[in-house]
Formats: sequence, C-alpha cells, structure tokens
Amino acid sequence: MFRIASYFCTVFISRTGLGLALFSALVLTVGIFAPTMADAQSAGFQRSYVDPFPTGDRYRVLVVGDSLADGLWSGLYRSFQDDKNLEVIRKSKVSTGLVREDRYNWNEALPELLEGDRKYQIAVVMFGANDAQNIRKDGEWYQPGSEGWRKVYSERVEQFLRTLREKNIATYWVGLPVMRTAAMNKDAEVMNDIFREKAFIYGTKFIETWAGFTDESGRYSAYGPDMSGQQRRLRANDGIHFTMRGYLKLAHFVEKEIRRDLKLAKAERNIPLAGSEQEQARVMGRKISKGAESDENYGGHAISGAAIRPDGQEDGANAGLGGEQAVDDPEGPQLEQSVVGGVELLRPAISETLMESQALSPQGGGGPAGETVAGDLGNGLTALSSISAVSDLSVVSSKPRLPLAERPYYRVLVKGEQLKPKEGRADDFRWPMQ
Repeated sequence: MFRIASYFCTVFISRTGLGLALFSALVLTVGIFAPTMADAQSAGFQRSYVDPFPTGDRYRVLVVGDSLADGLWSGLYRSFQDDKNLEVIRKSKVSTGLVREDRYNWNEALPELLEGDRKYQIAVVMFGANDAQNIRKDGEWYQPGSEGWRKVYSERVEQFLRTLREKNIATYWVGLPVMRTAAMNKDAEVMNDIFREKAFIYGTKFIETWAGFTDESGRYSAYGPDMSGQQRRLRANDGIHFTMRGYLKLAHFVEKEIRRDLKLAKAERNIPLAGSEQEQARVMGRKISKGAESDENYGGHAISGAAIRPDGQEDGANAGLGGEQAVDDPEGPQLEQSVVGGVELLRPAISETLMESQALSPQGGGGPAGETVAGDLGNGLTALSSISAVSDLSVVSSKPRLPLAERPYYRVLVKGEQLKPKEGRADDFRWPMQ
C-alpha cells in the first residue's frame, strides 16, 4: 500500500504541480510510520544473513576478484587481524576479470575454490578494473556498454553469484569507486548498474563505494580523509587503484557491514532458550560458579546444585552449589519439566523466554532485508519507498509470475522507468478522457 501511495503521489505532483504542502505532510507522516510497519511485517520472517553456526566456531572470509580485490584483501586482513574468530583468505588474481575468459575463467575456477573440507561462510567480491573492454561470445564481439555487452556480462555475473548462493555463502559484492576520467566513469557506472541489479535478485549485499572517494562536488579526487580523519592521498596514479591508506578505507565499507551481520548472527546464536546459566552448565558438563547458592528454588521446587564433570561424576567441591535466588512470589512462576542431555530440569515455561527472543532486532534472511529508494522532488522534498528483497519470506508466498527485473515496482522504483497507465486508473491523465 505504501509503494502504491508513494508512486501515485509522485506522479500526481509531477503532472499537476499542486499540493506540495499536502504532499510534504504525507511524506513526513509516512517517514515516521513506515519503519514501524516494515518492522512489524518482517519480524518473525527474517534470519541472520551470516551463518550463526560456522564450522569450528570460526568464520572464513573468501576474497575473490581482480587487482582491486587483491588490494581490498590487504585492507580487510588488517581490519580483522585482531579478531581470532575470523580468517580472511585471498583468492584474488590480478589482471583478470569477467570479460577475458581466455586469460582466466572465473566461473570455471570458482567451484574448485569452494570445494574441500574447510568451508567458507563469507565471500567478498570485487571486479571491474580490467573489464572495460570488448567481450566475445559465440564468435561475436561486443563493445563495452552496448546492449550485447551488457547481456553477456550480466550472464557471467549471474553465474558467479549463483555458484556462491548454491554453497550458502553470505556474499558482499563491492561496487566500483569513482574514476578519474569521464570514459572510465561511464564504464564503471554501467558495471555498477549490473552488479547492483544482479545482487538484488540473488540476495547479495551490494556495497556502495562511489561517494566515499569524491570531493565536495561529487567529482573524483585522489586525496581525501583516511581512517584517522587526516587528508591523505588515497588513489594511485592510474586513477583506478588505491594507495594502502585508500585500501584501508575501501575495506572499511565492507568491514562495517560484515561486523554488523556477525553481531546479528551472534544474537541469533545466543537466543536464551536453554534455561539459566547454571542449567546450561550442568548439561554441558561445566562447573558452576562458586557464588551460586546451594539449591535452585523455583516456587518451592528445589533442584540439586551439584556440578557434573565431563566424566559424568558430581564435583564434590561444588556439590550443592546453585545460582538462583529464592522467588518471593508464593505462587511461583509457571514451570515445566524437561530432560536435556539426560538431566531432569525444572525451568520457567518456554513462553517467557520466547518473549525475550522476540525482542531481538530483525535480521537479514539469506540476503538484504529490503531496499529503500529515495527520490528528490525538489524544494527540499524527498519521496521514500521501500522494496522487499526476493529473499524476504514474507513475500515468497505470493509466488510472483514475472521475473523480478520485469515486475512493475522494480521497473519504477529501482530502474526509474515510467510505466504506461492503465485506462481509467487514478494515474491516467490523458486528455480528453476516453
């Protein structure tokens, strides 16, 4: 409903030039309530984007791509070098790309990189430094930016993303930054459009970097604030690559997204559904803290506080130790009895702990939770519209018949097309009226 109202109001004002004050109030009202409605709809459907349970409790980050990805790896490696639960692995290759398959075919090499016992949970991808050249398929050559070039290049990006998705790897596709010359900028914008669209379709997170390396006027600048805030040289002499300070800043755009998703994955992993810490300690065979009391008392029901060692015997030094205070409520909380790991437990009913888990912030399920499209209307007004990603489970049940790129809301709000109105519809302003 919000998308329809936003589109109608935008078309109405652009056609009539009336009601700016009324529309300003509408945009302000929608901006206040839209996040609340979106959260209410997405709550309960979303999961963390990154796997909450990596093999060995250690995340392995795969960095693939061309020479830009090679420098990006050096920045990511330094950004995460203090994190002992995360390993950044370089599999990039300089002087390669998605165009010259005769030199190195990434879509053939990627499945081999993903094979083996050691699995990857996260992939960071960056291409484009060497892709602004003629592309060949079935004996035909296509110039950069042409319709045929876009089609072939899009197919190769899709195949690359499909391979990563089949392995359930959380993927971050890094967009190209602003370039020094107008010709390079034009090529970079074409590739970014393809990366952005295919990332949206395949549930991949697209990392925007363009504005991070421009001056106050939005133009290319070799200098800018580094990670310490000092004005430093960030770009190399070729106007494409970066200095080491530049790669650290480039890596920061990716790092903050990964850290955010890792935090959400940890929150999902630690949902409090396994009882108190003392109960979990008994099940896992760990010792109970010495500050605990002799017995756990839930409404008059006592549970032995003896710790269980890994060999299954009670720990005499800690026998009789528990950790819960007696409940003052004479009736006591609602209890349920269960057996976990061979240990009989009495604990609060699941509904109470489930309420705590529902308070967790929404998490992106297998892909972006959605996308917000902003349109500048002039006079200080901005129209905001939200789009649910294809991986949003709240919209999967609708079973759309059209591919995502052909659906009306995607064509209007993402690609910026103007659709022909249906006869008699509210946005049909043809005159004279039929």
